[in-house]
Amino acid sequence: MANCNNLFTEFNKSIRLDDNRRVTLREKRNDLRKRINGGYDVVKNLDRLEHVMEFQSQGSYVMDTIINPSNQDDQYDIDDGIYFLGSLSRDDRPQPATFHNWIIKSIEAGKSDNEIEEIVDKNTCVRVVYKGRNGDLNYHVDLPIYYTIDIRQPDLADKKEWWHISNPIEFIIWFENKIKSGFKKEFILESRLYSNEFDTWLNDMRKKDHQLRKIVRYLKAWGDFIKGDMPPGIVMTILAGENYAEDLRDDIALKNTLINISDYLNNNGFKCIRPTTPIGEDLFENYKPEEKEYFKNALNSFIESAKQAIEMENQKSACRKWQKHLGDRFPCFLAKDEIEGSKAYVTAPLIKSDNSRSA
Repeated sequence: MANCNNLFTEFNKSIRLDDNRRVTLREKRNDLRKRINGGYDVVKNLDRLEHVMEFQSQGSYVMDTIINPSNQDDQYDIDDGIYFLGSLSRDDRPQPATFHNWIIKSIEAGKSDNEIEEIVDKNTCVRVVYKGRNGDLNYHVDLPIYYTIDIRQPDLADKKEWWHISNPIEFIIWFENKIKSGFKKEFILESRLYSNEFDTWLNDMRKKDHQLRKIVRYLKAWGDFIKGDMPPGIVMTILAGENYAEDLRDDIALKNTLINISDYLNNNGFKCIRPTTPIGEDLFENYKPEEKEYFKNALNSFIESAKQAIEMENQKSACRKWQKHLGDRFPCFLAKDEIEGSKAYVTAPLIKSDNSRSA
C-alpha cells in the first residue's frame, strides 16, 4: 500500500498559516483594540454611553486550525470578539445595528498609524480589511459583537437574526478537550491573570501540532479547493471533532475520518449539530437540498479516491488521487514513482554468448 504520510506532512506545512502571517494578524488585532478603546472613549462621551467593553480572542486562530488561502483573491483573518458587559434584557438594550455603529464610530474616531483598506458592516460582525505587505494577500480582522449579562451566555449582535446566544469560548474548550491539550477557560475569561501561562500553552500546542488540528486543516483545504457549496470552517471542525479516527499516518487518519463523517451524516439525517451553546443547533438546517447533495457527492468522491490511494502500490499514482481533492498544493512533485517497498532499477539485458557450432 502506498504510504503518503510524508506528503501530508509537507502539505500541512504549506497550508498551515505561517508564522509571519500570524504575527501580522496579532499585531493588527492588538493595534485595533487600542484604536477602538481610544475611539470608544470619544463615542461614549458624545452618545452618553455607560457600557463596559472587553475583547476576547476566539476562532481558528486560537485553535490553530487556520489555513493559508489557495486563491490570491482570498484573505486570511482573525476573529476578535467585542463584549459589552451590562444588565439590560434583550427588550431593553439597543438593537444590534446600534452596537455595530458604535464600533464603526470608535474605529473611525480612534488613532493608529496603520491604514485601513475598508470597513465592512456584516450581519454578524464588523470586518476591518488591511492591505497585504509587499504584494502579500490582503487580510482582515472580524469583530463579532456580544452583549452579556452572564459571560457564560453571551448574546451575539446579529443584524439579521437579532440577539441570540452564541458562545465561541465554549467551542474552543470543546475542541481542545477533544485533543486533551491542557487548555483552560481561564486563559480567555481571566486573560490578564493567565496571559503568561496561555502564551506557554500556545507555543507548546503549536509545536506538538496534534493530528486532529491537521485533519481540520486538510478538510478546510479541501473545501477551499473544491469551492461551490462546501461547508464553512466551523462545520468542518465539528465534523472532524466528532468523527476523528486517530492513526500513526495522516493519510489513513483522514480516510477513516471521512468515512466516519459520511456514516455520521447518513445515520443522523444529514445534520451537523453544534456541540456548544446554542446546543442542538443544526448548522445544515438552512442548507437547500441541492447544497446538501453537492457536499454529499463531494464527500463520497473524496472517500472513494482516498480508499484507492491507500490501496495503490505506487506513491506517485496515489498522490494524484489525493491531489484531485486537495489541489495543486498537495506536493506530488515529491512523490516517488516506484512500487512501495521496492527499488526499481533499469538494467541492461543479459546477452548470452553461444560459441557452439550447429550440427
